[in-house]
Amino acid sequence: MTRFIFAILIAALAAGAASGMQNPLRDRLLRNERAEEVTGWYQRADTGEFFLFDRSGEAALLRERDDANAEVLVLYPNRAPGGGTAFITDTGREVIRLTGLGGATYFPADAPNGVIVEFASPSGALTPAPRSPGEVRALAEDLARDLAHRLDRNISVEYAPAPRAGLGVQYDALRLIAHAFAIAGSDRRLRDVEQINLVLGDQPSAHRDGDALIVVIAPQLGYAGRPSSAYLADVLLGADS
Repeated sequence: MTRFIFAILIAALAAGAASGMQNPLRDRLLRNERAEEVTGWYQRADTGEFFLFDRSGEAALLRERDDANAEVLVLYPNRAPGGGTAFITDTGREVIRLTGLGGATYFPADAPNGVIVEFASPSGALTPAPRSPGEVRALAEDLARDLAHRLDRNISVEYAPAPRAGLGVQYDALRLIAHAFAIAGSDRRLRDVEQINLVLGDQPSAHRDGDALIVVIAPQLGYAGRPSSAYLADVLLGADS
């Protein structure tokens, strides 16, 4: 009986392919096969733009624009209402939702109600670019200088030495700190920030300690080893307290 059903299934798929006509069963199976792709480019139905979605690690990664300098979002799977899997940031924002049948809905900042996206092609995993100690030091100095100019006072930026394999994460964390201050703008709650301390730990986190912003990174986790810029902005503005 099982062999008979299997033969019918193969015949139905072959007939659809041969005729060139739509075959719902074949299309459904193809969507399911694509849903198993753990890393790939997806295309928005509304704008035609692409983004890279990487599910090869414990946490998923998504680079929202086809831009090597764009922030890589770290996403955590959660059960979606009505089934499927929602992927959310460390601030709880849902970014993409996958259904059990292989469909996907994307929730970018410019379309918060969601847009349909389609799998376009497979891709390699997202990993931080290698950096040297000199690059990390130069970026830390640039951050201190830029924040001192913006906040009109001296700002110190200190960081713990990271293993060479983790320098890319450390460098990226400094970039996101700068972005977090830009998100926070000129809010009065930034007036008492005078220090930024980048320390190493087992899990990423951040908190305010008096006049210091403490940012914990876990270099061994790759992109998942640093908080997002949105999370850091919330901490700067006291949303964690």
